[in-house]
Amino acid sequence: ADHVAQIITFGTLGAKMVVRDVGRVMGLSYGECDRIAKMIPPDLGMTLKKALELSPELKEAYEKEDVTRRIFDYGFTLEGLARNSSTHAAGVVIGAEPLDNIVPLTRGTNENDVITQYSMNPLGELGLLKMDFLGLKTLTVIQDTLDTIAQTTGDKIDISKISLNDPKTFDLLNKANTIGIFQLESGGMRDLCRRIGVDSIEVINALIALYRPGPMQFIDDYIARKHGKVKIEYDHPALEPILKETFGIFVYQEQVMQAANVLAGYTLGGADMLRRAMGKKKPEEMEKQRGIFIKGCADTHKIPKAKAEAIFETLAKFAGYGFNKSHSAAYAVVAYQTAWLKANYPVEFMAALLSNELANTDKIQSFINECKHMKIEVLPPDVNCSGVKFTVDKGRIRFGMAAIKNVGEIAVQNIIAVREQGRAFKDFEDFCSRLDLRVVNRKVIECLIKCGACDSLGTDRSQLFSEIEFQMNRATTLQRDKERGQAALFDVEPVNVRRASPGKPQAVAWSQSEMLAFEKELLGFYVTGHPLAQYANLLRRYELASTGQLAGLQEGQATRIGGILNKVQLKTTKTGKPMAIATLEDLDGSVEMLVFSEAYTKCSIYLRNDTAVFVRGTVTLKEEKPKIYADEVIPLPEVQRRFTKAVHLRVSTGNLHEDMLTRVADVLRAHKGSCPVLFCFMQDDGQLVFMETNDHFSVTPSEQFVQDIEAILGEDTVYLKVDGEKLQNGNGQSAKRPWERRPTGQGRPLQPPTTSWGGRMN
Repeated sequence: ADHVAQIITFGTLGAKMVVRDVGRVMGLSYGECDRIAKMIPPDLGMTLKKALELSPELKEAYEKEDVTRRIFDYGFTLEGLARNSSTHAAGVVIGAEPLDNIVPLTRGTNENDVITQYSMNPLGELGLLKMDFLGLKTLTVIQDTLDTIAQTTGDKIDISKISLNDPKTFDLLNKANTIGIFQLESGGMRDLCRRIGVDSIEVINALIALYRPGPMQFIDDYIARKHGKVKIEYDHPALEPILKETFGIFVYQEQVMQAANVLAGYTLGGADMLRRAMGKKKPEEMEKQRGIFIKGCADTHKIPKAKAEAIFETLAKFAGYGFNKSHSAAYAVVAYQTAWLKANYPVEFMAALLSNELANTDKIQSFINECKHMKIEVLPPDVNCSGVKFTVDKGRIRFGMAAIKNVGEIAVQNIIAVREQGRAFKDFEDFCSRLDLRVVNRKVIECLIKCGACDSLGTDRSQLFSEIEFQMNRATTLQRDKERGQAALFDVEPVNVRRASPGKPQAVAWSQSEMLAFEKELLGFYVTGHPLAQYANLLRRYELASTGQLAGLQEGQATRIGGILNKVQLKTTKTGKPMAIATLEDLDGSVEMLVFSEAYTKCSIYLRNDTAVFVRGTVTLKEEKPKIYADEVIPLPEVQRRFTKAVHLRVSTGNLHEDMLTRVADVLRAHKGSCPVLFCFMQDDGQLVFMETNDHFSVTPSEQFVQDIEAILGEDTVYLKVDGEKLQNGNGQSAKRPWERRPTGQGRPLQPPTTSWGGRMN
């Protein structure tokens, strides 16, 4: 124990932190410090000087406010200094003798931990052995998946002995279905999986090594060589056995060392010293090694000096970013194992993924969307069926109660223990009376009701919510009496008598929107519906593509899409102008939306979480997932007024009578506006006659208007002619609208009005 210690790491005073700390020392209130700190852009690597250049608001405060100027003047001196110490996440130092003979030690945050007082770099310069011990959540996911497979199917799998040539696994990777796959789930990695053509674990190994800032520039060359589009050439024949598996490109540090060993006669220890010198780019050491390398090449293979120098430069370039192959291989094996489990046992794997993200609502939402994509049903939480974590139930996944916000594992364990000791909970009264209400407290019960976990207790959610205090008081009294050995009258009364107990409050039913808001807040997704459901017809008429269809559009294509905003983040551009990044969620999924400064100034008032909006913009497909660059953002209810060019009403002359037209005229007057109305009269012989109405019959289009007209003329008799871009579906083809469908009893579909007309209806 005295030879081993964890390594210290130091936190520094960043731009926002130094403002808050200096302000606190100056005696400013938290609110004042927070106001100044929030004016600093949240970009990576932000400094006080850079913040003043980028934020006009902050610059003005610095120039006009004495307090802000004083904070910044102190901050310029203090910025970057060490602020606090903590324990390095993975670093451990191992000494050949007791460490207190070599380095100063101290206690960590936990008094039982011993950590060094020197950080990582000084320890390395002392020649001590540093190790990184990485704790991977993925290993827990794999084990949880294997345990669930054994429970649900009886299959006992040794993950270390699975086939490394599974066609289903490679198919999954090549289709980029890699959400939840270790190291391969980012947008760039998914795109790379598609392009590279994964057909072996060696390719996964190379893929992980290449997708890093340095070697990323060679990805296209690697792919072209792998697919035979570029001829593979080697600087020297002796390099072919070393570089053959990576198609002639240096990818790994070990290849650099092997090349030095084979070409210049380096020992492997000497080759490692060369690799280190190249990686650290120390000029003196590099020149020394250059001479050794050139001489070694001449002695070993009679390679000319110019050729040897060129090879040395190539090695130096690659050594600076080359990845450790053994590290990459270990990652590749874990990546393959997770892909194999997802391909062969998708339900069990997704349940394990979800169970390991109980506290991360965003991750849970992402994985549930992936379950939908995989056609895996996720059942809502239920106090009579759910476990602590996500469980597998006949090919479906049951939501784990511990993943409900504000419901802890201890409370859930009590619910499950009580349920398993006796029977399922019959009703809310039974639920409260059997639980330990010191553990399953009011807050927990409120959250269980709000998210729908108590729906199986047979009462409306709002009614259950209103009864919480009544039932908890009653249950507490009963439990106290039982502890005293007393029998209560209610113990022998039937359920229907108990429900009629005096004093039970009556509740006002929650609206659908209230229930959905609670579900989203506590679960991260909607269970009983979707807030956009009320706009389904509007979206069908006006949007050009849903989130699920964006990938089928062309780069830069104009589109319109509706949805609900969440995760709205206000940022600044490099020139200091305001912008926003948000997630737009519709009935199919979600898409990231970027609102740059010009559009932001026009629509900033609508950029709020949980706001239903309609976006006009262009799609970009440069990354794995499509994104929207917004040109215009408007509230969803304003879409019909904003984008409807004209209203066409279809009337069959066979059913036409004066009273019908009178009623239609009354509806037109009731929805008066500026949008012109046209009639299409369909005659019995199939001929169409189009008539334009007088301007005073122009309307303001709305869903209510459509419903009022269709109540008179029948279903699909209203066509709202949309202004702007050509309507297309996700395949880039013309999308059918309701008025294009074949009307019942008609010989052919109604065509849009392309002929002129000579009359006006007054």
